[in-house]
Amino acid sequence: MDAPSAGGRAAGLDCLRAVACLCIILMHTAYSTILMFGSGMGFAQAVVCQAAVNMQYWAVPCFIMVTGALLLRPERQIGYRKLFSKYIARALKAIVVFGVLFAVLEAVFDPAMRSWSAFLGGVAEVFTGSTWSHMWYLYCLLGLYLLLPAYKKIAALSEEKDVRYLLAVYGVFLSLLPLLGIWNIPCGFYIHTGTVYPFWLFLGWYLYRWGGKVPRGVYSAMALAGTAAMAGLTYVRMRWSVAALDVFFGYASPVVILQAAGVAGWFFRTGQEGFAGVKRALASIDRHSFGVYLIHMAYIRLLYKYLHFDPYGLGLWGIPGLLVTVAFAFVCAYVTDMAMKKLPVFRSIV
Repeated sequence: MDAPSAGGRAAGLDCLRAVACLCIILMHTAYSTILMFGSGMGFAQAVVCQAAVNMQYWAVPCFIMVTGALLLRPERQIGYRKLFSKYIARALKAIVVFGVLFAVLEAVFDPAMRSWSAFLGGVAEVFTGSTWSHMWYLYCLLGLYLLLPAYKKIAALSEEKDVRYLLAVYGVFLSLLPLLGIWNIPCGFYIHTGTVYPFWLFLGWYLYRWGGKVPRGVYSAMALAGTAAMAGLTYVRMRWSVAALDVFFGYASPVVILQAAGVAGWFFRTGQEGFAGVKRALASIDRHSFGVYLIHMAYIRLLYKYLHFDPYGLGLWGIPGLLVTVAFAFVCAYVTDMAMKKLPVFRSIV
């Protein structure tokens, strides 16, 4: 998650990241609800909760797409010193500081963790990457930063057709060919890459650089079609226990690509147009989005695990309870980030 930049950056980037931040909180709230209360859910409650998770998969890729739009621009000069002293150092500090903080919180709230061996085990999870689940994004971001010099050279020397070709290769091999597993068809073809996340980095750059040629209505249709497809796939998966459909629920899913490209393209295309008041509010959220992302899980855990709040107590399949939890986690995380920005140990991170 790149820090907000000054100057003439399109407002669409701020708004996209702010909306994605809110949707990630919804995703994590719904997922935590399944973990905590899943055994007592009825079918309708379970479908609503799982759909709330699956329909938000687009949000994290959009964070990466904003990073690509910002950092892959040829005019954005990032030498090795700046890369390591600013971007990589910030990601590492966030991993270490918040990894240790979460180990401390576990010790405070969980009696089973109130021993030096348990605490040190929690701190060791910072290295193994098995700390709180949402922290995976920082490890992903660190890997992208380490390869950023090579990615920037590719972006600087590429024309539109070159980036389109790169995205097509990534999309076919990392998103479409894995779908053959639905029919148990093995495929021996592969490309030499580790994850789908560079695809999202370059897609963000592509849409920001050349996506303005596409009408905004097309992006809207893509986003709505992807969202509707994800809801339908979730229902079919749960109604008839079609385990093969799990391939669609992840960051390499072609449905998520359709959905995320539509959402990001719409925001990039919208830019500075209209809704000034809404955009000011979203810009404020964006300025706190990194800190909100890092700390929001603490408040979801506090509400569910330690205060024993049951979202289903408010009725209507748990929807009001989910929204209350999202609002509680967001407001608390937002205020906490404001406070963290005043503390030296956190200021250089958030």
